[in-house]
Amino acid sequence: MNGEREAPDRTLAGRLRVHAPWLAAAALGVAALSLALNLFLLWRLRGAEARALGTAREVVDRLAAEDATLRYQIRIPASTPVRMDIPVDERLRVKLNTRLPIDTQVRVPLRGPFGTYNVSVPIKTVIPIQTDVPLHVQHTFRLRTRTEDDLVIPMEIRVRDLPLDAVRKSLEP
Repeated sequence: MNGEREAPDRTLAGRLRVHAPWLAAAALGVAALSLALNLFLLWRLRGAEARALGTAREVVDRLAAEDATLRYQIRIPASTPVRMDIPVDERLRVKLNTRLPIDTQVRVPLRGPFGTYNVSVPIKTVIPIQTDVPLHVQHTFRLRTRTEDDLVIPMEIRVRDLPLDAVRKSLEP
């Protein structure tokens, strides 16, 4: 104030103070442009999602209308470990139609006035057996092994046997 002029502030903070209103407006414009682009991309993605869902519904409907079969082969290499527990709960009726031969001697004690005597009685006969025997098998078989050779398991699935109704429900908006 004694006639001297102040030197201009050449630091970064000083330059920013001079251009602060202009920088704030530019940053706000860039943020608005970015938001607008993001909204446009989201709108485009929603349209693509709707088209993909429509196509998926159409594919499911066509599969349901056709009597198509899916075929695939599962390859299991040799030395693959196999570990399974196979539960069995079966009720069976076994028909028996046989003859049971008996050829033996039975010792029978006889009591008489002079004491007890053992008498051998020979039994020689054939007994016919004709019956149904109920049988209940309840067991879990544990299978622990390895494959010896390469196995090829063919699979064939009819499309009409697939749960297409559940797929349709999952495609609903």
